[in-house]
Amino acid sequence: MSNLALRALTAVVALPLVGALVFWREPLGFGVLVLVVAALALTEYTGLMLATAPRRLRLAVIAIGVALAAAIYLRPELGAVWVLAAVVAVSTAVLFEPGDITGAGARLGLAGFGVVYLGVLPATLALMQRDAPNGAVWVCATIAVTFGNDTGAYFAGRFLGRHKLYPAISPAKTVEGAVGGLVAGVVIMLAGHATVAPMLTLADCLWVAVPAAVVGPIGDLVESMIKRSVGAKDSGKLLPGHGGMLDRVYALLFVSAWVYVYVTHLR
Repeated sequence: MSNLALRALTAVVALPLVGALVFWREPLGFGVLVLVVAALALTEYTGLMLATAPRRLRLAVIAIGVALAAAIYLRPELGAVWVLAAVVAVSTAVLFEPGDITGAGARLGLAGFGVVYLGVLPATLALMQRDAPNGAVWVCATIAVTFGNDTGAYFAGRFLGRHKLYPAISPAKTVEGAVGGLVAGVVIMLAGHATVAPMLTLADCLWVAVPAAVVGPIGDLVESMIKRSVGAKDSGKLLPGHGGMLDRVYALLFVSAWVYVYVTHLR
């Protein structure tokens, strides 16, 4: 089976489950799913970036990151407190397992970044679903525009791509692909507004789709940079056709953070 077919099959299996949890009247179900995703992504991240660190340190980073996501979800008004506590906790964990002192600073940076990257960003999706007006609709719009941008970029880049976007990190990505992703995202948002989500205004559609076409690829390139720095093709093998969990949510993490800020503070 081709990689594209595997990706489609995985989506067919996974999306109904995700959709059911997003629209379930008990928001904790989707919140738990987000925590599971964070735990899996952190496991892959530590396996890539902290592969030579002691196993106890990798487990500590995973536990601190998941605890940070859970704390932000349960008491978001104390978000700054939870981030401060997580920074202290991960710093302490590295102090107890510093390894080679010449590499301890880099290990601290990698551990701290992982906790914030995969502790804070996933929580925004669960908070949006629970707390924002029409939260389930916004979550679906975030997922749809992210995957639409990714798909549009893939096909536009494959058939029209001529100019490399960032060859040092991701040789396959092109400027034409980025434009195709933007167009696909705008079309998906406008189609959603015209059919199943009339509560979204035209301004909403543009404020979601256009920034998503910028921050989504940034999330993609950040994950590509992480993998390329250690010579890995995929972050894992959990999802057939996609690779690992981090390979599937890299852009969604950044887009969800933007949409959460837009919906809760800017709209």
